[in-house]
Parts: sequence; structure tokens; C-alpha cells
Amino acid sequence: MESVEEVTDPLSVIAIFAHPDDETWISGTLAKLADHGVKVFPVYATSGDAGSDRSGLEASGSELALIREQEAIAASQILGLQSPMFLRFPDGKLNQYRQEVVKQLNAILEQKKPLAILTFAEGGITGNNDHRAISTLTTESFSLNLVYFAISNTRANQLSNTASEFGIDYLVEEPVENGAISLRVDVSGYADKRAKAMAEYSTQFPIEMINAFGKYVETVSIEELIIVKNNSVINALLCYLESEKC
Repeated sequence: MESVEEVTDPLSVIAIFAHPDDETWISGTLAKLADHGVKVFPVYATSGDAGSDRSGLEASGSELALIREQEAIAASQILGLQSPMFLRFPDGKLNQYRQEVVKQLNAILEQKKPLAILTFAEGGITGNNDHRAISTLTTESFSLNLVYFAISNTRANQLSNTASEFGIDYLVEEPVENGAISLRVDVSGYADKRAKAMAEYSTQFPIEMINAFGKYVETVSIEELIIVKNNSVINALLCYLESEKC
């Protein structure tokens, strides 16, 4: 059996999400890190068992959760990420399991010893309660090397405008002020991967939404990060986002 030291890789990043498909908000950045040699480990606190199935299969509960996990695995493969980790807490109820979630995340972080932790900015972009819970508990427990992903007012408007072209009335509930963004990551070379990864989530995204996202990622070539504590570890992460030689 391998020891923790043997499996630990300091050139890694942990991305903590509430549900499978949440990585769509930051998929270009994750793919870029992976391309530059960083091992990116997606962690999903729930498997989306309380969600709806838009694929026509009419799956629900544990059956839907299993499908969503398979969708996340397929999306991660497209993006070049490591195999996802599923904590399988009840969807929609993360606030009731905060201590247990933190305990499991601590175990993962102790094993992987990542360069940084990526997660939702305050508000969770969509305002979803589980998104908010993940943002809050990671902030309270793992703030040292934490980097938030967010969507600015400008980018939120661009997304809404693109969605409207496809007949979709979509509003980002919790954008942040433009000035709150610390880094705008150039993901112009990842539009195809981003679109293909999103399309794996057939239970979550109808075809018109997939098409709208495809156009959006072709025209908006950045993703946005908020860095609260700039230190040498975070600077190393930024190097991998800005250069191939770190």
C-alpha cells in the first residue's frame, strides 16, 4: 500500500465544487493548468441527486446521481483533469453537513498537498445554496492557498446576451464587480474543450443551452479569478496560468 508521501504530488490543484457540471464555470482554466503539467483534482461534495433530468431519461435520486457522476468523469477526461472525487453528501443540504464535508476535504488536502484550492467566490455565482455553502466552508477552513473563481458583471452580461440569441432568458444571480477580479485568464485556446465538456452533461443542459455556451466560449476568451492572499504558492499557480515555463 502506498504511503501518503508516495502519492502526494506538490504540483497539484484541488477544485472544490458542489455538483457535477459546476466546473463548467472554470473549465478553461482547469484545462490550461492540466496542459501545463499541473494535476487538477475535481472534488464534488454532492452528486446532484436532488436535481432534474433534462435528457428525457426521467432519472431521479440515486439513479440521476450515478449518471451525473459518469458525466463528470467524461467531462474531466475531455479537459485533461484527474479522476473526480465524489463525496456524495445529500444534494441541497450541504449546510447540514458542514463538519463532515470539512473533515473529508481535510483528508484529501492532507494527501494531495495541493499548490492551491479553487472554489466558488462568495455567492456561488448562481446563488445556489450548496454553491454558497462550499464557498463559505472553504473560506473558513482552507483560506491560506484559496483562489476563487467568479464571473464579473461584464462577463455576466455577455453570457446573458449570448443566451438571449438562442431564446434563453438567463441571468447570473451573483456576479461580482469588475474591479474585484484579480486575474483574467486567457483561455482562448480551450473553447472546443470547454464546449465538449459541457455537452457531456445531457441531464443538465438542453441542446439550446449547449449551443449558446458553444458560441459564448468562442467569443469570450477569458475566465476570472479572485485572489485574496497573494503569496509565493499562489504566485506559482499564476505562473502556470501565464507561462509554460515555471
